[in-house]
Amino acid sequence: MEIREQRDGRLARGGQTRARLLDEGLRLFALKGYDAVTTREIAAAAGVNQAAIHFHFQGKDGLYEAVIDHVARLLLDLHAASAESSGPDAPGAREHLAARAASLLRTPRSRWMTLLLQRECIMPTPGFERLYDKALRPILEGLSEVAEDAAGCPRGGFENTALSFCLFILLSAFARNRSTFLRWAGKDDYSSSDIQAVSGFVADFLLAGLRRDRGAAPRD
Repeated sequence: MEIREQRDGRLARGGQTRARLLDEGLRLFALKGYDAVTTREIAAAAGVNQAAIHFHFQGKDGLYEAVIDHVARLLLDLHAASAESSGPDAPGAREHLAARAASLLRTPRSRWMTLLLQRECIMPTPGFERLYDKALRPILEGLSEVAEDAAGCPRGGFENTALSFCLFILLSAFARNRSTFLRWAGKDDYSSSDIQAVSGFVADFLLAGLRRDRGAAPRD
């Protein structure tokens, strides 16, 4: 029993060390970029021995891959939850888009995740391909279905590709840039009524864009 308890204790401590390294790795990589951060700096910030990075992640490259995977899971989960929030019996595209926007606004997101995503999109490292394959592409593929349903443009075409990317950008903007919008709106935070209003504005704007000059019959 004592040996098992000791083993369980070591596993728990190892898990805590790994989690601290991931947290501090995310923060420092987001703040400074991959090249400017050292393993010594990350270990010091996490309060662990530098050798722990090699033990848990086989070095700086492995830690960055783990951070990218962590961010990809967070981003994918965030968008998956927003897609599900409209429910399988949602009456139409407007309600689906409004529910996505509302869920994204209500769900807190790490500023370090946001900053790292911006870094990878503006100055891609080899980690961008990992991030794209694990999160960005699946999210965009889901939105391409919405674009096809609302605008009648088939998936795989360039028009659908551009429209689904527009959906991704606008749906994310009010969550990603909440500080700017709140300052512009003279507010401290989103209230429930703000979320409902903004979600409706976003859904109407997106649908108007999706259906412009196409004579597409409403499918809701």
